[in-house]
Amino acid sequence: MPVSGIVIKCQPGHAGELGERFAAEEGIEVHGVPDDTTIIAVIDAETVHDEVQIVKRLTETDGVQDVRLAYHNFEDLSAVET
Repeated sequence: MPVSGIVIKCQPGHAGELGERFAAEEGIEVHGVPDDTTIIAVIDAETVHDEVQIVKRLTETDGVQDVRLAYHNFEDLSAVET
């Protein structure tokens, strides 16, 4: 089960509304919205593939400019995924 800390950069004025929206989604925990362009979150997914799909969905969301990985832990995966 991979866990990743991410920083989501948003267009000015969108972080608050997007932070609330993302917090309601499965697999995403929003830990803070320090300003109107930044969301600090954690992705907790079943597989690396699921995690990649969440990041892809985030990056394709209107108002999101970038999603950056700050931390990634996947040492409890029982098998290497391709």
